Amino acid sequence: MGLLAHFLKGPHPKTTLLLTRAGPVENPHHLLYSHPGLPLALEGKEALLRLVPLLRRHPVAWVYGADSLAEREAAALLSEALGVPHTLLPELRERRWGAWEGKSFAKVEALFPEGLASWLRDEAGFAPPGGESVQEAWERGKRAVMALLERHRGQALLVIGNCTVNRAALSLALPLPPGEGLRLEQDYARLSVVDFYGEEGVVKALNLDACPGVGE
Repeated sequence: MGLLAHFLKGPHPKTTLLLTRAGPVENPHHLLYSHPGLPLALEGKEALLRLVPLLRRHPVAWVYGADSLAEREAAALLSEALGVPHTLLPELRERRWGAWEGKSFAKVEALFPEGLASWLRDEAGFAPPGGESVQEAWERGKRAVMALLERHRGQALLVIGNCTVNRAALSLALPLPPGEGLRLEQDYARLSVVDFYGEEGVVKALNLDACPGVGE
């Protein structure tokens, strides 16, 4: 059933998915990382807290985040600021980099030239040694977010994800395959909003900035 059919049948309970990305993080050398990842920089904490006035426009019932360092900090910060509980889920982690974890792109190119070439040929399907492909992380993230939407049907929930999981969540409303995920930028400490009516989603906003002047 498409969106038009849903609306023609009358009002439906709205479930609002709020998405943000924890960061900036302490990563001066731009290394690849997933779990446990890196802690939030002070700039990241301040940027996330500036989102609170935007988040308060929605009746957030629960905050979810990955159990990695930055997401753990972000979930605690925002749940306290909003006065709601939070839960950490390993299903919301960034893709596993395996043997590439903690290395720069230059280091990966030097140590794994064939692997890097394979990645460039198949961005979604390639997995580093001991790691996870975008496709695998994408499907994992979609399943996790779908379960949360079902759990909070008719409510608003905040998911603090990462560039892969957030794009996977947006693909629940948009026909976006994993290989095209980079076409939807997911900036640190910005807010995206998707309203779901049953299984059908409507993207209301992408990468909303914090309220001007707040916290300055």
